[in-house]
Amino acid sequence: MDMMKIRVLLFFLLIFSSQVTYAQMNVLESYPQNQYFYEGGAVEFYKQAHEYLTHNQFKECGEKEIYQPRIIITKEGTVKKIKDNDTVNIAKNKCAFDLSMEVLKNLKNWKVADVKGVKIGAITEFIFYPKDLMSNYKKGYDARTFVIHAQYPGGNKKLNEDFHDNFMTIFADYQINGALSLEFYVNDKGYMTNPRIYPEIDNQNFNMNFLRTFSRLKKVWKPALYSNIPIKQKIVYPMEFSVKFIER
Repeated sequence: MDMMKIRVLLFFLLIFSSQVTYAQMNVLESYPQNQYFYEGGAVEFYKQAHEYLTHNQFKECGEKEIYQPRIIITKEGTVKKIKDNDTVNIAKNKCAFDLSMEVLKNLKNWKVADVKGVKIGAITEFIFYPKDLMSNYKKGYDARTFVIHAQYPGGNKKLNEDFHDNFMTIFADYQINGALSLEFYVNDKGYMTNPRIYPEIDNQNFNMNFLRTFSRLKKVWKPALYSNIPIKQKIVYPMEFSVKFIER
């Protein structure tokens, strides 16, 4: 007797950054790999931020204040701030928030993302720690080098197992094929927040089941740290799905 079997192949790769990009409304989800949002790269960005803050004699913030602006660099090379709804965090880090907004308004050398020679807007974010940009500033400073990444309880192997076990059925049920990415944040308390899949899947039932499945992953991470200060971190989790029907 012939029997049709379904084989589901899932491949997972964990990335602690924003290197996978998809166009949505003519804006990339992040900058392409090896591109940075400022001319001269991260070191030059922080150098010019330092020079602006010190030249204008801004008051330095407390040593625990840190902020992570999320912005769009448009295809015209201008900056658009993405609204931050975490008003509690802004209030806790009001000085760092205000100084970061000053820097965004006054620095000029923003670099547009380039995809095969085409300029396109892109979303990006960065760590803004006034203490290291002012009194502690050292030549060559790049905030990214001081980050200890968020850690899943049990490590990456356990994370892959948990994601596979929780999401395999839902993706198989809806016969999702191809490459997509799960994005979420691990906040400064270690909780996973703001999950989404891109490219978006136009199926309301799938999206509801996806969010329900994600909500069951209640593991608390060890949050990312910057100079021993817990910070949020975006996690991009690329996935490759292949649903094959095999006649036997």
